Amino acid sequence: MDKVTDALAWLPAWHLVNEITRGNLSAETLVGATLERIASLDPQLHSFITVAGEQALEQARAADAAVRNGQLPGPLHGVPIALKDDIWTRGIPSTGGSLVYRDFTPSRDAALVERLRAAGAIIIGKTQLPEFAMWPRSVNRIGEEARNPYDPRRISGASSGGSGVCVAAGMTPLAVGSDGGGSVRIPSALNGVFGLHPTPGSVPDQGTFSYSPHASLGPMTRDVRDAALLLQVMADPQRQSGDYLAELDRGVKGLRVAWTGNFGWIAADPRVIATARAAAFRLTEAGATVEEPAIHIDDIWPAFGIYTRGYALYEPDVALPYVQSQENLAKCLRDPELLMPGVAQLLQAPLPSAAEYREAKAMTAAAQQQLNRIFASHDVICSPTMAVVAPPIPAGWAQPYDDDHMGTHYTSVVNVSHGTAASFPCGLVDDLPVGLQVIAPAGQESIVLRMCRALELIQPWSTRPPLRC
Repeated sequence: MDKVTDALAWLPAWHLVNEITRGNLSAETLVGATLERIASLDPQLHSFITVAGEQALEQARAADAAVRNGQLPGPLHGVPIALKDDIWTRGIPSTGGSLVYRDFTPSRDAALVERLRAAGAIIIGKTQLPEFAMWPRSVNRIGEEARNPYDPRRISGASSGGSGVCVAAGMTPLAVGSDGGGSVRIPSALNGVFGLHPTPGSVPDQGTFSYSPHASLGPMTRDVRDAALLLQVMADPQRQSGDYLAELDRGVKGLRVAWTGNFGWIAADPRVIATARAAAFRLTEAGATVEEPAIHIDDIWPAFGIYTRGYALYEPDVALPYVQSQENLAKCLRDPELLMPGVAQLLQAPLPSAAEYREAKAMTAAAQQQLNRIFASHDVICSPTMAVVAPPIPAGWAQPYDDDHMGTHYTSVVNVSHGTAASFPCGLVDDLPVGLQVIAPAGQESIVLRMCRALELIQPWSTRPPLRC
């Protein structure tokens, strides 16, 4: 890669938009440099399932023509973006990470993709994930496993691992993931990028494989301002809690932070806890009050699967997730040998009974009440995002963690409580990234972004992983 390609790789999207719209940089040059970097790095990191090079270059030329003709640019004009491959894209294969859909090229865009294109973003490709986002490693039967750019012998996290890798390695400035239990925040933490889980329902999710009433599509970036910019485009204007960009630099003076290292029950690496705690307490330098109250939030994992699968069955006016639809089940179970081990079993598993759902709902409601008691006196809760740094890639299809929580110890309670949270890259342990999770009640994305922006100013994050590959 030449110096121009390398320099462009690390510029934030908001800066690139300014340069393109002022005529100082062509979108075609930027997209060409992006494709060159992907060609150089992705054979080792495997973050993409599909690279849409020709389509992207065509879009870039149109973006440059618009600038020359004086057309009003969109907020993402000419900037390449990668999308997790559970999001449908017109004219670009959309596999959901499954051989069942390897030949599926949608005739229409997902609602989110329509918004991105209207804003001027250029879809550069589709990123790696586990089949239908159902596994804690970004691996499937279509392509190689997405690998961590800090150490390619380690996992990238899931289920938006490919998106995390391509942003961390400077292949794209922006990516989109989906988060139904931590799947934006987990790979953000493990790959050392910023990732935000918006309030479920705030970002349109029509036209995706992994829709869940507890999930949201969310931005993954190296820069908090980029995340605010991307969320401003992604979110339904009727569901936005404010102008994310305008409020980003309001600061955090007077806001109250509650720190917890373990929610009262999580067994985490003490070094990870210490690294995240040190970052949280640095918010005092920006004027926030950081306290360490006694916090216990019940482990909702025993109820998580029952609650998330039963929600659409037993709650009125909730759409059935696509993966549970008769259309998808019939297609998948016609050739179950195409599925990853365990996925066919999950798809065929009996749906929870009404009694089982009521019990799971009660458990999650108790956890919600515990969170609400903390939010009654604090604006955000800070915790580690993960209990460990990125684990080594295990053999075969084994899961990489020591217990059955799939890495979601700290994250899944946010989903079932329908809140919002981000993972901020806050340090290294054994030369591997650690994330600080910042949690707020539903609709409070602006406060989460402000907190993370304040911390970014105090503790800038090095955005260049060692790429030992």
